Amino acid sequence: MEASREHLAAVETELKVVASQRPAPGLRKKMRDIHDEVPPDYYDRSIAENPLQRFWHSRRVSAITSLLKGEDARMLDIGCGGGTLLDRISKKGQLKWSAGVDASHGAIKYANEAHRGPKFLCADFYELPFEDGSFGFISAIEVLEHLHEPREALIELNRCLEDRGKLLVLVPNEQSLLFRVIWHFWTKGKGRVWKEAHVQKFTEESLEELLNSAGFTVTKKKKFLFGMLVAMKGKKVAEISPISKAFFTRKAKRG
Repeated sequence: MEASREHLAAVETELKVVASQRPAPGLRKKMRDIHDEVPPDYYDRSIAENPLQRFWHSRRVSAITSLLKGEDARMLDIGCGGGTLLDRISKKGQLKWSAGVDASHGAIKYANEAHRGPKFLCADFYELPFEDGSFGFISAIEVLEHLHEPREALIELNRCLEDRGKLLVLVPNEQSLLFRVIWHFWTKGKGRVWKEAHVQKFTEESLEELLNSAGFTVTKKKKFLFGMLVAMKGKKVAEISPISKAFFTRKAKRG
């Protein structure tokens, strides 16, 4: 009986600590407002009109599809925006089935109108409307650096992945001086809309530590675009503790 009381006390303490670490709700709204300033067709137009953007995004697609080689599982992409990247990856990688989610209603509306291959729906990254183990593969391409709570999002992805399911993440490499210089000047000019959009700064080491803390082990790493971007492929090797999972993932059972 005494052990049960101690266990309950420990549970309450953990929940209080976790709750105290959560950022104010207004931070998520601010980030969503920043991304809503980006036109849904931004990437389609950029690729069509700007040779540098065309080069940048074609290299991203090539690098990502090389990491997807041999995968035939149902794939979910979070933070898909207007669907440009997922549509190109699905075609180049010959994916049998793929879906993208984004928090922006405008982006999803555009994605469904402009890209007929993948499925697209609007959803909160922290409360995805899927059952446990719904996907064999999930990607987050240049998404984690925009999230105030990246571990919470990764825990939700862990829930949605089947046992031994795989994860692919890609982030800017803050160890790259070239990236930092280009980002500094880009956000002062045409890319000024992104000025406050990066709220996390990842290195190769910190990204791997984050993935490990969310129940993944890294199986492959890849740097490209002169080391400015780093991609990691991993697999789900552990369930998060029931307490953390219940608090963080909050399956979409409300309503």
